[in-house]
Amino acid sequence: MSNSTHGEVSFDKEYYRRFFKSYNQEEFKIYENWFRGWEKFIFDRIYKNGQENVLEIGCSIGAFSKILKAKGLDVTATDISEYILSKAKKLQKDINFEFFDIEKTKSDQKYDLIFAFEVFEHLNDPKKALSNVYRLLNNGGQFIFSTPFPSKQSLADPTHINVHKPSWWLQAGRKAGFKKRTHTYVTFVPLLYRYSQFLSWGFPLKLDLPYINSTSMFFFKK
Repeated sequence: MSNSTHGEVSFDKEYYRRFFKSYNQEEFKIYENWFRGWEKFIFDRIYKNGQENVLEIGCSIGAFSKILKAKGLDVTATDISEYILSKAKKLQKDINFEFFDIEKTKSDQKYDLIFAFEVFEHLNDPKKALSNVYRLLNNGGQFIFSTPFPSKQSLADPTHINVHKPSWWLQAGRKAGFKKRTHTYVTFVPLLYRYSQFLSWGFPLKLDLPYINSTSMFFFKK
């Protein structure tokens, strides 16, 4: 599969049907609850000063970007899909949503923090994307991203065209110029987040089980 299909309306309508049905506030709240677990897991592990100007790559409907904005951060939420951005803009009118292709960007904007969750496995050239992320960061800035490790479940998805072991990503980050690179596995509690954000948690575990969201999380510092 070529990444060129991402961003085409016909493809995106079918792709996002796996995650969303109505694109309403009730559905949005479920995903906000889900990302509360990601927030708790991540912000215990990154530096706490200077993180003001933030970019999210692959924001989808913007649930995590809403959480970042509520923390007082200046957030730019981006995606390669104009289709999903149109849905996100209707749900959140106070978030700055923009079209953005991390493989092709020529932006000179700089950020203190950049996030990308379950995005880089979909890219044709993730090494180029990592180099672009490095260029977009301020000195001392951090790139926090997740991407699946090779498993029966992750490799079965035809949209996952770049699934690699953590060592591959760590080496690619070194070649891109990141001076500090760390990795941890993370597994999120399934289903319970649908009922309350307080039941959304991530734990530093690797599990290869059906219907369990277990992934690799990376923290790269410029």
